[in-house]
Amino acid sequence: MEDGSPWIAILITVVLVAINGMLASAEIAMMGLSATKLRAAVEEKGDKKARLLLKMKESPSDFLSTIQIGITLAGLLSGAFAADSLAAPIVAWAASMGVEGTALTVVSGASTFLITLLMTFFTLVFGELVPKRVAMVRPEKTARGIVTLIHGMSKVARPLVRLLAVTTNGVLRLLRVEQDDSDEHVTEEDILLMMREGQAQGEIEEQEVELLSNVFAFTDLDAESVMTHRTEIEDIEAHAPVEELVQRMAETGHTKFPVTKEDIDEIVGVVYMKDIIPLYIQDSGVAKKPVSEYMRPPYFVFEKKSVDEIFADMRTSGEELAVVVDDYGGTCGIITTTDIIEEIVGSTEEEEGIHKNEDGSFTVDGQTEFETLCERLNLSEPEEEDYDTLGGFLLDSLGYVPTQGQTPTVDYQGYRFQIAQMDGALPRSVRIWHLPEEKKEDDSPEENEAETKEKVTKE
Repeated sequence: MEDGSPWIAILITVVLVAINGMLASAEIAMMGLSATKLRAAVEEKGDKKARLLLKMKESPSDFLSTIQIGITLAGLLSGAFAADSLAAPIVAWAASMGVEGTALTVVSGASTFLITLLMTFFTLVFGELVPKRVAMVRPEKTARGIVTLIHGMSKVARPLVRLLAVTTNGVLRLLRVEQDDSDEHVTEEDILLMMREGQAQGEIEEQEVELLSNVFAFTDLDAESVMTHRTEIEDIEAHAPVEELVQRMAETGHTKFPVTKEDIDEIVGVVYMKDIIPLYIQDSGVAKKPVSEYMRPPYFVFEKKSVDEIFADMRTSGEELAVVVDDYGGTCGIITTTDIIEEIVGSTEEEEGIHKNEDGSFTVDGQTEFETLCERLNLSEPEEEDYDTLGGFLLDSLGYVPTQGQTPTVDYQGYRFQIAQMDGALPRSVRIWHLPEEKKEDDSPEENEAETKEKVTKE
């Protein structure tokens, strides 16, 4: 090419690279679009561009074929055109300088190679990487900007697209791959991963991610994992007067009580504050009557029954307290609607029985879940554990049950746990404080190697 033609070649090459970039960005932008949002825009606003995008989103085969045809042609043409058109002036200049024969052939090959290498670099940067990054950041804006052009290209390329589709499907049949076969199922893990990515980008609040995580975990829970254990149940005897019940309600803050006949394994009913208080106010004689006259029949559930089924039954029946029983009919614990709701939205009680003192130490209820405590103190749980609560961890570590007055300690991962109060065979109150650095440095090599092993000190 002569008379300024290299500039025309450069201009054509730039246009082809730009087309390649536009098509590459369209491919990425379509992957980032939400079909749900597009459908809502079509139904609510009658958005024409959203309708075209939704059509492409729902028929990805035609769209992707059009994109691949365009990218392939643009890449091939830009490379071939640039190599041929831009190398010619260099060869002509070399010939005018007296280069000829084998040397001129070498110049021609070298110039073609260098121009191809340079074109590959510019095509990758401006025809692939930059457009795709832009489309990833602004998928909807990018897709809306080029949807009309892509739609027009798909109409022009339709015959070739159909040929490619027939050929592709034929090859898939030979490979025994069904067109509908897909392992791309959206799982709970996928949704949580997307939620966490949204949280990292500042689009979703941490509480929203935690709430959704709790909802997914909720369906996997059984009654045993949510219930208040039998040792923690606040019950009322059937022959107790109503005035005693009212006093217990005021002291504990509970609004419902299981009613027992002789012991906790013989629950004969459930009494609700909302049933008692109106009658108690209207008739003073109610105060002396036995609780059994105002109790409801108990609602029993098996300890392995799923919590979501229990919750559904409670909503249908209006029950607010379920008695959890084991294989032998013994009472394992109770579940209230509040317990179930707290599994989703989080506990309404402060820090699950964990109280931080002014000196930096903690006073913790022995029935606090050990997993919750580990999360609060940033500790790792032992790999093998046969307990759920802090009290269980301490008894397992000590190897014996302390008696009243004993205050043994357990050292674990830089913290010292001291049993401050026993309630029968259960640790009720535990004091925890961080060990000084020099104390941890004095630990034996064996303890430093196995950080999660407990050091027990009896006092």
